[in-house]
Amino acid sequence: MKQEAFSALTAPINEVDIVPKVENENDFELCKENKDKGRPTGEYETLDVSKQLKECGLASYDTLYIQFRDSSGELLPVVVLTPSIDDDGEDPLQADIAGPGTSKGKRKRTVQDD
Repeated sequence: MKQEAFSALTAPINEVDIVPKVENENDFELCKENKDKGRPTGEYETLDVSKQLKECGLASYDTLYIQFRDSSGELLPVVVLTPSIDDDGEDPLQADIAGPGTSKGKRKRTVQDD
């Protein structure tokens, strides 16, 4: 799995400035997020790459994280960015606010409905 992550990180299509550049597989570690009673703790555990993912206690729906190393070899904190699911870049809070009469379904009767 680490070899596949390295391949993706070094692929020409990976031109994201915020992703650190890697030269070999020692420049990063694969991690899983620690959970307490099913809730994320904000801490991450490095996976043993000699084991299969199933042996690391990962469920099929768990997310793998990449923890990069700095120039001295120390692990950097995991940074998680959640991408927007809206392609148009619209503010999701503003998109959910409907004006009067624009929503369908059950609603209170207004003077305009008469």
